[in-house]
Amino acid sequence: MNFNQPHFIQSDGFEIATYSDGALDGTPLILVHGWPEIAYSWKPIVPILVQAGYRVICYDLRGFGRSSAPLDSQHYAMPQLVADLESVMDGYGLSQSLICGHDWGGSIVWHAARMIRHRVTGVVGICVPHTARAPAPPLKIIEKRAGRKHYFLEFLYKRAETAALFAKDPDGFFRLMFRSTPEGAVADETFTFIPTKFAEFLAAGSPPLKGGVMDQADRAVFVEAYTRTGYETGMNLYQNINENWKLAEGMSDRIDQPVLMISPERDLLLPPELADPMEHMVDDLTRVTIPNCGHWAMWDAPDAISRAMLDWLSLRS
Repeated sequence: MNFNQPHFIQSDGFEIATYSDGALDGTPLILVHGWPEIAYSWKPIVPILVQAGYRVICYDLRGFGRSSAPLDSQHYAMPQLVADLESVMDGYGLSQSLICGHDWGGSIVWHAARMIRHRVTGVVGICVPHTARAPAPPLKIIEKRAGRKHYFLEFLYKRAETAALFAKDPDGFFRLMFRSTPEGAVADETFTFIPTKFAEFLAAGSPPLKGGVMDQADRAVFVEAYTRTGYETGMNLYQNINENWKLAEGMSDRIDQPVLMISPERDLLLPPELADPMEHMVDDLTRVTIPNCGHWAMWDAPDAISRAMLDWLSLRS
């Protein structure tokens, strides 16, 4: 897959940068990235999926990479994000497709499975499980439990300030973020204080860090992408969390399509047990836990992630 030559698709008045590889008659599989990511996040597993015969399509979410990046948060609610996914299907002439999402992409594909149900033949979620609608606005729950230093709340209340902080050392930001999880690591109460931790990292002189999941050349692709868009547009995903909660009122929590839920064993933010409630909302559910793997699963354990996907996909073809 050539991530330097995007094919642009129109959606909602914006341009969505897409990338594809594989036989045109292969079973289509659309991969949806999260934050702070871009379509390039799928690089380690795309060749394996293509070699297995799948037609793989990735795209930069609006606000990311080479896609249009409107600043106003009103353009980033879940209906627009799902509409972009559907526009990608339309742009490639697909009536239906398998879809796979990591991190925020997971949230998008769980919604797409219900909102454009007739176009989704199966769903793979990596890290982010499907959950029932919260009993109250999610950001209120998070603020009550973790306070305003949680990065969700910093992105809501201090978006520009936080974006400027990250921009002070883009390579350092991705060095801090894209790391494996050491054996025995636990998440303390400050684990989600990402802006605070980055400010401390800068104050310490952006020191070397252990456990990076990618080399400098790959990291440079992310640095270039976020230099182009800035960091504010991606934060709009988080600014719409409560709005998405409102819009989901009355939507069924059930997912009818076959589902594969892949949970990295060492994902401290989203441990495997958070997917347990899916047993009651998905009839055709396969769960796989990837040992010795953290949140950046496609880079941390690409062979294991690919094998889990291909084993499951082989039963669907």
